[in-house]
Formats: sequence, C-alpha cells, structure tokens
Amino acid sequence: MTDKIILGTVQFGLDYGIHNSSGKPSFDVVTNILTKAYQNNIRFLDSAEVYGNAHEIIGEFHKKHAARFGIVTKYSSSRKDLPEDLEARILKNLETLQVKSLYAYMFHSFVDFENNYLAFQPKITRLKEKGLIGKFGVSVYTNEELAKLIGYAGIDIVQLPFNLLDNNFQRGALIKEAKQKGIEIHTRSAFLQGLFFEDLKKLSAKFSDLLPYLEEIKALSENTGIDLSTLALQYCVQQEMIDYVLIGVDNIEQLDKNIDALHRNIPKQTFYDVDSIKVENLRMLNPSNWNK
Repeated sequence: MTDKIILGTVQFGLDYGIHNSSGKPSFDVVTNILTKAYQNNIRFLDSAEVYGNAHEIIGEFHKKHAARFGIVTKYSSSRKDLPEDLEARILKNLETLQVKSLYAYMFHSFVDFENNYLAFQPKITRLKEKGLIGKFGVSVYTNEELAKLIGYAGIDIVQLPFNLLDNNFQRGALIKEAKQKGIEIHTRSAFLQGLFFEDLKKLSAKFSDLLPYLEEIKALSENTGIDLSTLALQYCVQQEMIDYVLIGVDNIEQLDKNIDALHRNIPKQTFYDVDSIKVENLRMLNPSNWNK
C-alpha cells in the first residue's frame, strides 16, 4: 500500500506540527527520508510555494540523486517574489524543484481558486498541452468548499482533510460525488498534526470539544490492540474512494513506523466503529483554527 502514499514536505521547509519537538530536519535527514521512501515505492511528494525552502531542498536532492519524485505543489498569491505570469511561475518552480514537469499544480486555498480560476483556466489548459503540468487541482478545508468545487469544470484533483475524526461520516458523501465526476482524491491530515498522539491528560483546554472523541479513539486503539498510528493511517489508506494519502514525517524512524503500519491488516469492523464517531464542533478539526 506504500504506492498510495504521498510524502509531505512542509516539515522540510518549516517548523510544523504540534507533535514536532525537533524542528526542521537537516538535509542529511531529509536525504535519508527521501531515499527510504523511494526504495519503498513512494513516488510522489507534496509541497507548496509557501513551505519555506522545501522546493529548494527537493531540488537539491534531485540534483544529487538519480531518484525522481512526481511533485504536487500549490499556488499561493502571498508569494510576491514569484512571477505573476503563470507559465513563468511554473517554469521557475520546475527549475527550483529540478524536474521537467509537475504531476499536479493546485491552488493552496479555495479563496485563491475563486479569485483566480477564470483568469488562469486557459493558461492551465496550455500548460497541460505543453506537458509542464499533468493535472490541476485545489486544496480545500470544508465540505462547503468541496461542494462548490465539484460544480466547476476542469478540476482533476481535490486535496482535503480526512482522518479518524474528519471521517466518512463528515466527508464520505461528498467524496463519492467528487469521484463520480472523475476527480482524483488526495487526503491530508491523517494524524491531525499529531494531535492523536498527545497525552490527553495534558491536553490544552482549547481542545476540550474534541476530548471525548480523542478518548473514544484511544479506547478503540486499546480495545483492538491496534496502535494509534497504524489505525489512523490504515483508516485512510484502505478507503477505496481515496486515491492518495498524504503523510509527513520528521525523521527516518517515523517513516519506518508508517511503512510497517501499511503492512498490517485491520478488521473492517474497526473502520465501521471509526465511522460512528460524529464530531459536532467541526471548526476544531481544522488546525488553522486552533490558535483562534
């Protein structure tokens, strides 16, 4: 199942995730992670123009190694130093990443998508015809955004949150509708930025609305004998409607653990139990709201 994994790179360029205590990994650590990932049939990386120097790090790896990853990266209007012209921008990204084309280019936010899509659409078509990008997509956060996106033509990929709490109860119907329209489904936030692994007794009061559900997940893990990381990852990977699952790691040990988790068999009933978890305060499922 490793061929269904996309390795995230935000932590290569930024300090990221509440469970990350070590900060950005060194280039040597990144090299070990990418080499091990490639050896285990992980062929895609997810990045973005606002992930610090992640593009540069990926490009440096590509310069020094024969392995080549397919790249998904994302447009952000906040990058004023990149060319405004879309083709020039893509060419700059390709040069930095040291690849000849992008597997996919996405809007990083639905706001950027709505503000720019009509102007960008003919340019995106030309970029596909030239072979500079393979697919076009949008990263969304809410069901409202996903429902709107499904109504647009020319969308190849959607990336959205999906995990043990942001689960089939929350997302399943819309994901099915998107798949029926031929849209490729990429999911992120499988571990909810590491929140699933926090000590619940020490959890900040701001997470109080999620605490009962986190306790339910911990109990499910303990009762089934399935460790939380395996449960969280397999729940996403084994969804038939999900094409790729994006995960991030800070070190080689985390990658090893995730690869091992992908080889375990989880009873289907366990996933049905996860689907019965129904979070009410949906704002708290979006990490960007945690500090508001």
